Amino acid sequence: MKITTLKNPKVLLGKFFGILFWLLLFSLYFINQKPQNLVVFLDVGQGDATLIQNGNVQVLIDGGPDRSILYELPKYMPFFDRKIEYLVLTHPHEDHIKGFLYVLENYEVGQILYYPVCYENNSYKSLLQSGVNIREVFAGDSISLESLNINIIWPRVEKYNKGECIKPWNNNINNDSLVMEFEFLEKKYLLMGDSEKEVEKILLKEKIISNKYHVLKAGHHCSKTSSSETFLEFVSPTYVICSAGIKNKFGHPSSETLKTFDSLGSILSEYVVHS
Repeated sequence: MKITTLKNPKVLLGKFFGILFWLLLFSLYFINQKPQNLVVFLDVGQGDATLIQNGNVQVLIDGGPDRSILYELPKYMPFFDRKIEYLVLTHPHEDHIKGFLYVLENYEVGQILYYPVCYENNSYKSLLQSGVNIREVFAGDSISLESLNINIIWPRVEKYNKGECIKPWNNNINNDSLVMEFEFLEKKYLLMGDSEKEVEKILLKEKIISNKYHVLKAGHHCSKTSSSETFLEFVSPTYVICSAGIKNKFGHPSSETLKTFDSLGSILSEYVVHS
């Protein structure tokens, strides 16, 4: 005959309230994981990736060269948020586009925005055939968030036939990079993509940019082909961001460009060589 012994009701009640306490604590922790308003230049090695988060909406500008983007995003996005509203491709070089393919495998994406420059590589083809809603953008377009407008100021196009690609300007797709500016959290940002000195000259000559930005994401990883002294003096940023991998084969950032930054110490508070 089997005899069942009832446990002390007080012990059972204590365990119940103990479990309830931890469940409540756990729930409160995740309820308080509210999205933050932020702009962060992600550490993706030799490449570019910038996350802008405005409330519940995220914009990811470029995805870096590999899956390292997947290790960076969870540092800033709430764990329960598996949707990125906008992916913005500045141009289709691998160090900007490849990480997007890993993002598409792991996150829901609302829309992909890009400038339709003609270029052949597998990552570009895969991105455009991903099945995600695609939008071509040009100078004069903007990305509207909850309390933020990201304005696209380059490249411009006089005529575009939907579905066609546009030949690279002077056979250099770096200069077909999307250039964007916006004001957020009381700071003004200018993101240059991989654009070089030729684009800087046009932005200055045609007075497309203003003469004071808090943060400049320098063009082309601070290579010697970008960030002219004339351009920097006009833009007069407080901070300059150089996104480049340690000991990369391209020699980014250029020592010549860093010397230019140093010579403008009265303008620049600091330049940051990311990664």
